[in-house]
Amino acid sequence: MNFNSTRPLSYDSTDNQIINPFITTLNDNEEHDRKSPKPLKRAKSIVSPKSLSALFTRNKRSSIRRKRRSLILSTNEQNSSFTCQDYKLPDQPEFQFSSGGEYLSSSTNSDLESLPDLTDDEYTPESTPIKPVPNCYFTTIEEPPRFDFKKLYNLKDKLVDEPVLLLQPSIFEIPEILYKIISYVDCQNSILPQESSPIRRRPLSYKHAMLIHGNKELAERALLEQQQLLLPSRGSPLLNCLLVNKMFYKVTCDVLSQKFYSSDETQLTKFIDNQGVTTVKFQPTLFILHKLFQTKQPLFDQVISHINFSNLSWFELYMCPKILPPISIFQQCGTKLKKLIITGSKIIDDSFVSQLSKYCPNLETIDFRASELISDFGIYQISNHCKRLKSINFGRKNKGHFITDSSISRLIEHNRELNTIGLAGCFITDKTLFEIAYKLPNITRLSLNNCHHLSNHSISMIFSNSHFFQKLSVLELRFNLQIVDLKSLIEFKRRQKYHHDIILLLELCETLMYKMRQQEFEMDKLISQKIFQDISDWANDYNDGDLSYQEIVQLTTRQQHA
Repeated sequence: MNFNSTRPLSYDSTDNQIINPFITTLNDNEEHDRKSPKPLKRAKSIVSPKSLSALFTRNKRSSIRRKRRSLILSTNEQNSSFTCQDYKLPDQPEFQFSSGGEYLSSSTNSDLESLPDLTDDEYTPESTPIKPVPNCYFTTIEEPPRFDFKKLYNLKDKLVDEPVLLLQPSIFEIPEILYKIISYVDCQNSILPQESSPIRRRPLSYKHAMLIHGNKELAERALLEQQQLLLPSRGSPLLNCLLVNKMFYKVTCDVLSQKFYSSDETQLTKFIDNQGVTTVKFQPTLFILHKLFQTKQPLFDQVISHINFSNLSWFELYMCPKILPPISIFQQCGTKLKKLIITGSKIIDDSFVSQLSKYCPNLETIDFRASELISDFGIYQISNHCKRLKSINFGRKNKGHFITDSSISRLIEHNRELNTIGLAGCFITDKTLFEIAYKLPNITRLSLNNCHHLSNHSISMIFSNSHFFQKLSVLELRFNLQIVDLKSLIEFKRRQKYHHDIILLLELCETLMYKMRQQEFEMDKLISQKIFQDISDWANDYNDGDLSYQEIVQLTTRQQHA
């Protein structure tokens, strides 16, 4: 094996032009040629042509050689007119690169000769001097561990036995449950503007209070009590629910939009002024305006223009005399409207009632108290279209002659489920009272205040019959001074308590109450006299039905011997 003997290059020698990075130019080319070291020769390759490395690198070497040759030719042609500057090394004598082709070719050849020659020749042995690796297995490598399938089966059984705890959402993250919660908060804390329902009407005088309660302290307390207005509280918890998160805000807005009520005209003005993108879009099921005596029609029209009445079931204008609700409201809600209360109106008349009854046939409650322009014609139209009424009230103080038996009788005929009737001040007669007694077995509240056409005979006859008014709990007969015989009412009140377990609330004026107390006293006096007479007759009767002493002794001895 032939190879070129080479020595390692010295790093400290300045004659080593390969590793020295500092180059200085010389003007004298001869001195440069004289002092330049001999170029290094390439080392011979020791790769055998039959080896695997030669097989993989042969094609690569040929391509590298072609690239080097093309590079040398291209650089000679391009640098034929190139003028080199002088470079100087600080540790070497000055030398100069020649700009001619000879120097470039010589330097290039020297660079190429300094690289090791990895080509094979005839002197390269077929095998390398490297120690051959023995053909044997590696005994130091351990066998891979075997997978234990029993552990997998045991793990599977554990996963089946142990229940997987899934993260369930909170109840406050479920919209349906959250809606129920906020609706409950609304029902518990929202107070609608309504008159509180009194236990009984306020006494007309101190004497009247004494006749009702029979106690000085209770009478004075009843006179001092006033009917309180239930106003909505300003600190509603629903306002805090709006600030929790987006879901709370959305659900709370839905709950708030279902009720619209106001008892102050300034609130309606603010509602109109604050209309914007973020305003709650009202689609109420309940609409109440309470005691807006001075509110006029233009303001009401602006308010309802921002409200959708398609889901309305309760419409109330309590003592709003200057407001006439448009028929379009009742066209929107239609059959969904169940409760209609318009009291103290000076605008509503029979034409309005006639149109309303056509669009809202499913009404269950109608309250037209003190709406004095409504007459028999309007009530007749209601009886033709509304067949599911449970509560009606047409009471009034003035123009009572507008409502008579002709309309009320027909209304009773078509609505047998009525349980509350208010006809105070109407010109009804005994005919209507008999029809109520015969045709309405479920009647519980009956107001007949100031009905002067009712006779004393009909009152005593109807309330003396134990088959009539078995569920009646409230009866109002104020200012019916034509009633003289009140014994039937006293007996009816006691019968309701002992037979039906109902405490009857009987409302009478001061005059009738005084008459009833006198007649009640006479009745109690007569009853007590009868009881005393029965006891006296039993005590003084010789043959009272008891056994004598001798008969008792004989009966005792017989029992002992037996």
